[in-house]
Formats: sequence, C-alpha cells, structure tokens
Amino acid sequence: MDTVLISCGTLEDEVRKVSAMLPRPPRLIFTEAAWHDRPTDQMRAALQQELDAVGPEVRHVLLAYGLCGGAIKDLVTHDFTLIIPRVDDCIPLLLGSRKRFAEASSIPSFFLTAGWMKFSNKCYYDTLARMGERKTAMVYGMMLANYKRFLFIDTGAYDLIQAQADMADRMSRHNLPADITNGDLTWLKQLITGPWPQTEFLTVLPHSRVIWEAE
Repeated sequence: MDTVLISCGTLEDEVRKVSAMLPRPPRLIFTEAAWHDRPTDQMRAALQQELDAVGPEVRHVLLAYGLCGGAIKDLVTHDFTLIIPRVDDCIPLLLGSRKRFAEASSIPSFFLTAGWMKFSNKCYYDTLARMGERKTAMVYGMMLANYKRFLFIDTGAYDLIQAQADMADRMSRHNLPADITNGDLTWLKQLITGPWPQTEFLTVLPHSRVIWEAE
C-alpha cells in the first residue's frame, strides 16, 4: 500500500463515497470529530501521532483537513510526501471550490452534513444535559447570533431527509431556517487521485515541516 488518506471523521460519508468509485482506493484512516472541540495543540498532536504511525512503504499521505485553526501547522513528515488541500476548513471541499463557498456564505450560514451534524448535535445535547435549557439557550444564542440559517450540503453521500429529521428539534430551538445547497466532491476526489496543483494543494516533501498560513 503506497497511499494513505487521513480524514476528519466528519467527512467519512463523503470520503467513502469517493473512494468506492476508484479502482485502487487509498487506505483510509478516520480521526475523531471531537478533536474540533479540543485545543489546537491537542488536535495537532493527535494528527502527528497518526503521521508517526505511517509505515515506510507509504509514499503519499493525503490529509482530508484544512488549516483548521492552525492545527496542521508544524506537522512533520517522515518518508512520505504529504498532500493537503489549500482550504481553511473542510466546507469548500464539500462544495467543490472556494467560489461556491463564497457564494454560499453570502448569507451567514451554519453548514451541515450528516457527519457534521452528528458532531454538532452531540456537542449541543451534551451541553444541554450539563447546563440545562436556559444556560444552553444563552450559550448557543451567542454562538449562533451571527448566523442567518442552517445550510445542508447535499453531497449525495448520506440520507438528506433523515438528516433533516434528526436536526428538526435543534432548528426549532434555535429559530433558524434551514436551506439546502448541492455539494460537489470534485476537489475531494482530486485529493485522492491527483494531480495536485500548487494553487489547490500544499505539497510537503519527506522529512519536512508544514509551513502554511491562512490565505
């Protein structure tokens, strides 16, 4: 096996959908979505641990992550080349381009897929159980104050109707409307298949360190 893909668990449905279409899919490793709820240094350490475990037979490691608040900065490669999409977070990967992301963001949107919703709902209901209705409403009221809608990205990799049903309780609590936009997995597929043009992907050579700032 000469290629490994390390993906955030929130993208598992989409990564598996794209990989299933390929004659030689990479070996897939999915990380915990809960890393997003931890300090950046902890996410970086966990990702580095995954990279450290890659064997010498691997030539390429593909990282289905964005800059993610700086979590991938200073990651160190070993005998492999590391390929990373040039995105601040994974949402543009699910929409197919930065342009589509900018268009969708023209209305301040809390983006959702089934994978993201599982993580978001777990955080919400854990907070509800810990803090109660009133305090949770205050916390999430502040968190969502600048959003105008929930926006489901229909990537074709999950049951949209079921996802909407699973989100109905929260939508009513937060008093935000929900819209749908079509996803596009072309960029995600290119991460897996190549080529990796410099404008869209960061290439980190063996025995190097990730150096990348938000664009």
